[in-house]
Amino acid sequence: MVLNIAHSEFPEQQGGLMICGYEWGGGEEEGEGVSEPQIDWSANCTFANKDLRYGPAALGWRYDNRIKKWFDMWGCPLNHADPGGFEKSIIQTNWCDTQNPQMNGDYSRLSEPEQVRNFLNIIKKFSPNLILFMGSKLIDALHNPSTFKQFEEISGKCTSPIKFVQKKYDGRQFKVGFESFEWCDVVCFPHPSSSHGLSDEYISLFNEDMESCIARYKLNRMYMRQFPGERYSSALRS
Repeated sequence: MVLNIAHSEFPEQQGGLMICGYEWGGGEEEGEGVSEPQIDWSANCTFANKDLRYGPAALGWRYDNRIKKWFDMWGCPLNHADPGGFEKSIIQTNWCDTQNPQMNGDYSRLSEPEQVRNFLNIIKKFSPNLILFMGSKLIDALHNPSTFKQFEEISGKCTSPIKFVQKKYDGRQFKVGFESFEWCDVVCFPHPSSSHGLSDEYISLFNEDMESCIARYKLNRMYMRQFPGERYSSALRS
């Protein structure tokens, strides 16, 4: 199986942190003046330093850069120069294995059987402890009854149903979704680079929520290192 990920594969990605968007973008999503990448497929890289593989063009990718900024805000800056275990545990992927700017406005692709399989295959491969959906429609796609059932077969039963949180803010407000399963937490954000009016200041209102999610993620991974091959107890999520 060809992995639908944007970087190298590392052992740390088992039970890792998954960043999942709609599909591979390009064009206007990457910002004006950004050149086409010169790809060196032999170069090892993490999400934090994809320029090692894709060249200087990767340093200007708006989607990536905004997510990196959010990690900074959440008290967990990503090390570009010397990625460690946390950076290597990050899996960047997309629900779809296709490429179009802003899905060409057609989000029905998320329900196509081959794209659902693409997403579920990545979940089966890595069994992530934490999934960050980058796009509000992704949580709807997950909650398709058939997809949800298959997801629970991998990530355990839902232990905390989806809850949407909207913070008070003078500018445009967005909802962020939180949901927990026996072996996985899911957070759903608006799309970082195509949500009109989305500000980093608004996302910063969720800093405490995300600091808690990431701390819980790190605790769960410590358990997995202590007891290799075991799924951690859902009690750790309380």
